[in-house]
Amino acid sequence: MKKLLFLPIIALIAQAGFMDTLNNLAKDYTSNKSITNSANEEQSAIKQALKIGVKKAVTTLGKKDGFLKNPLVKIGVPKNLQIVAKTLRKVGMGKYVDEFELSMNRAAEEAVPETASILVDTIKNLKVQEAKRLITSSDNYAITNYFKTHAGKKLAQKIAPIIKKHMENENVTKYYVTMMEYYNKYASNFTNNAYAKTALGALGMSAPGEVKEKDLSSYVTNRTLEGLYTMIAQQEKNIRTNPLARSTKLLQKVFGDQK
Repeated sequence: MKKLLFLPIIALIAQAGFMDTLNNLAKDYTSNKSITNSANEEQSAIKQALKIGVKKAVTTLGKKDGFLKNPLVKIGVPKNLQIVAKTLRKVGMGKYVDEFELSMNRAAEEAVPETASILVDTIKNLKVQEAKRLITSSDNYAITNYFKTHAGKKLAQKIAPIIKKHMENENVTKYYVTMMEYYNKYASNFTNNAYAKTALGALGMSAPGEVKEKDLSSYVTNRTLEGLYTMIAQQEKNIRTNPLARSTKLLQKVFGDQK
């Protein structure tokens, strides 16, 4: 079972340094033959759970269509542009919305593998008492929230420049500008008349405003991290609630004892 866990990530991820880090971490676990007390067991179990969550999230998201074809994490147009997207689709110009969304999701898919080293460092630095608190927590997402608190800032700093560069290379801003040009030229009348504005107001919506390149980059960065946390949280809950998801004896023992 352990061997099978490594196959998808080996086939998928080729980022420099990433595999070395995970392989070294795996060696740490397998070399720890004898654990002499429950505190060490808890610490090792929580690290295994975190490692599994990280690998699952990176494997799932860090590939083509990892974001785009996953409804849980797909990055859609920003909230203040949703009326633009809906209107363009109504008038048969949805392809411009699709191109814009595709470019944002591709940026996220490229950036996710770069989060692995930070997540692994967070795992390594986990203390015994903190591990115990996380395991015994009634919150099914305590581990995921630990990542948000202790790694969130570093993760954002790591992937923000990657996303910015990708967006520049893939002309994300160009797709946004094209989408807005077609909206203003052919579709704005659907939302700019008095009746439409009244209806939008009643729905808590407003006419779209300009979105700057910096704002788009920040939006994609934030949504990328949200997607990463979502996938880690899914795996965490699965390990806590589904005995079949505990792929090692140590996980079975420690998490089974929390019932």
